[in-house]
Amino acid sequence: MEHTQLRLGYHLVAFLDVLGQRERFKQLHLPKTPQQHEEVAEVLRQTAGFVLELRKTFANQFATFEMGLVGLKTHAPAPVCPKFVGFSDSFVTSVPLHNESSHLTSMATVFSALTAAAVVMMTALASKHALRGGIDVGLATEIVPGEIYGTALERAYVLESKEAGYPRIVIGDELWNYLNVAKANFQIHVTPESKAIVAMIDRLLLLIAVDADGRRVLDYLGPVLSELQGTDDNFKVGMVQPLYAFVLAERERVISNGDAKLITRYDSFRQYVESRLHLWNLQKM
Repeated sequence: MEHTQLRLGYHLVAFLDVLGQRERFKQLHLPKTPQQHEEVAEVLRQTAGFVLELRKTFANQFATFEMGLVGLKTHAPAPVCPKFVGFSDSFVTSVPLHNESSHLTSMATVFSALTAAAVVMMTALASKHALRGGIDVGLATEIVPGEIYGTALERAYVLESKEAGYPRIVIGDELWNYLNVAKANFQIHVTPESKAIVAMIDRLLLLIAVDADGRRVLDYLGPVLSELQGTDDNFKVGMVQPLYAFVLAERERVISNGDAKLITRYDSFRQYVESRLHLWNLQKM
């Protein structure tokens, strides 16, 4: 067996999953008539095709973020693109947190990963696809380029599959602790890089909100994302408005099914979205 040198270290991992895809795919059969071919093609477009588009959205967000970091390059010349791998309906983004050459690079890459996850969440909901996720920090190793293995991935997966409960991205306690400890450590220094790191952490903390049940979640409609989009009315009309309409429709669907537990969860889903509408100059329906 070939000996592979693996390195254990702390990583941030985001695990995202598009919901409902498998059920739609299970209904497919090999088409025999032109009408069946059209029906299958539409289902494939809405399932596999949509997942491919989300992967492109991830990649585009990473590239856009990197191009915008003109001032950062003097302090952190290394690339800030997170590691990314997709399989089936799931996406895993990872960031090594042990970059000795530049702590600023690590923090900027964390910011890139979280903002990309936020945009992917908005894109999915606006396209009438529910998405759930978890993001946390833990020990892990990269077993092949882009593929992470260890407790960091396990924690993110558990947050998505066991804790989220409805379309949202739950933030783990270890990530929250990591950001606050890092801020406290760098605040005692007065170097330009330390000041830049603290400013970056402050922005990261603004990407995290407390949901109705007390869980920390990614604030994908919050002030950071609304400021990043600025006065782009096309984004508001093309993304936030259809997202809100989908949330309302999903809540009505859940109510019609009579699942009391899901109704409560989707009430919280709607409550979160409506609490952020003013940031996008939108009104409740």
